[in-house]
Amino acid sequence: MIEDLRSLFGLLEPLYQAHPAWPVERDRIGQVLATAAEARSPALRALDADRAARPAWFGAPDMIGYSFYVDRFAGTVAGLQGRLPWLETLGVRLLHPLPMTRGQAGDSDGGFAVADYRAIEPALGSLDDVRALATDLHGRGMALAMDCVLNHTARDHAWAQAALAGDVEKRGYYRILDDADDVTAWEADLDEVFPDTAPGNFTHEPALGGWVWTSFYPFQWDLDWSNPAVFREMLDVLLFWANVGVDAFRLDSAPYLWKRRGTVSRNLPETHTLVAALRAGLDAVAPGVALLAEAIERTADVLPYIEPQDGTRAAQLAYHNGVMAALWVALATGDAAIIGELVRDTVLTRADTAWLSYLRCHDDIIWSALNGRVAADELDRISDFYAGAGGFADGRRFQARPGAAPSTVGMLASLVGTQGARALDRYRLLLATMLALPGMPMLYMGDEIGLPNHVDPAAPDDARWLHRPPMDWPRADAAAAGEGPGAQWLSLTRRLIAVRASLPALDAKAATMVRDDAPGLLVVERGSGDEMIVLVANFGERPQPLPLDGDWKDAIEDRPIARLIAPGCVFWAKRRG
Repeated sequence: MIEDLRSLFGLLEPLYQAHPAWPVERDRIGQVLATAAEARSPALRALDADRAARPAWFGAPDMIGYSFYVDRFAGTVAGLQGRLPWLETLGVRLLHPLPMTRGQAGDSDGGFAVADYRAIEPALGSLDDVRALATDLHGRGMALAMDCVLNHTARDHAWAQAALAGDVEKRGYYRILDDADDVTAWEADLDEVFPDTAPGNFTHEPALGGWVWTSFYPFQWDLDWSNPAVFREMLDVLLFWANVGVDAFRLDSAPYLWKRRGTVSRNLPETHTLVAALRAGLDAVAPGVALLAEAIERTADVLPYIEPQDGTRAAQLAYHNGVMAALWVALATGDAAIIGELVRDTVLTRADTAWLSYLRCHDDIIWSALNGRVAADELDRISDFYAGAGGFADGRRFQARPGAAPSTVGMLASLVGTQGARALDRYRLLLATMLALPGMPMLYMGDEIGLPNHVDPAAPDDARWLHRPPMDWPRADAAAAGEGPGAQWLSLTRRLIAVRASLPALDAKAATMVRDDAPGLLVVERGSGDEMIVLVANFGERPQPLPLDGDWKDAIEDRPIARLIAPGCVFWAKRRG
């Protein structure tokens, strides 16, 4: 622990040494760590020790994640325990319930406006329910991930309410500007996250006598991470939940933490230092707990969150949003080159890191993640395509930063055509490709049974609720019995996950080499020797010759591979004999 403390304070000192509260806060941070270390249970310490021998435990071939809203999937946290057999049968080993912490009354941005970091939403259950869930999962060899909303609190949060009441200390937890000209000067360099529904980055609050920074919605107040008290508070939150039994934290909105005038105030070096410092703090108490950076940015801007050039240990996982978007680009254009290019450029070298790979999530597909790799007019055309402009897709356009192509919202099934053999073939192509690429895969609730878009008249004025449906359990139960419109989706999903779990070559840390073959064809070698698997996926519109010499079989179907690969076909090729 002493070495971890040296690492932690070595990171924090340059950030905070000029702050007048730093000497006091430094001591308080030390006390937070000591208290948390004493409270960590023997069972969780044993889990830490086990994971120390497998630093990329989350990257094992059988480690599949599943993301969902608790209320829409199972009603409550206690109800979620009753649905674990469904997830186990699917092959899931890591659960990622989207924000469970108590949110702002009314619209809470899907739970991302947090009113209390140490309590869960009353309608979902209690803290004891979360403890029981974590214990149950650990007993099954499964893990629990949780959101930690780092950048902002709800206006309802006690800190914000104290600031509104005149508490000087809590006012210092937020970015508050007193002068309108100052606001204008800052805005000149900033992007807008929601330009249609929440333009600008500041909200006037008369009780504060100024403008509070609100990168997202007016009821989400940005924390001031240049105040060391904020770091202490948020580290304490992570340690609290780690001791409840959480195995991984999704660091929501990580790029926005540090602000500096004259910059876009995203992905600044100080932000990377803060993520590394949070990691160092966890290492001192709960080293087996992983950090997942939610940085939906260009790939070059994401890499420092997991593998900083200076070798600092930071987050262990990051969303590979570039590859996710590239998969959809390839499906729309028939050209897989962008996938291979990104995979080749993002091979990770540390023993304790991995990409989080996925096809859909609760958020939009942000095409600007591919800026600089795909022409702006082409991204705009793809945005139109997935909004139903003459193709098979039934998505919707979503707001974008100025000069960027609108994002896309919609359930995976609706984006690939909803129903019929062609839609299922597109799903197979995307899922089999994603599962074979390096990373820890994360499924999104309902995709395994082909749930289409969901129109909810009562949903907030946010198009993303189109792909945030309630789980259709009658459809799921019928699918499990081999009946109904979800049956083929479920059978395919279970088959791919089960086969993946048996292939050491698909471990996140297995060797990866992208081959240059015909346009439209993606060929990626995973692993080596007799265990090597070659992903071969034809995104193009023409048959392609198999680019492999010798005798090969498809590990997915356990049968020989034809020498000619039809359009839309995908194989996990393994040498025969």
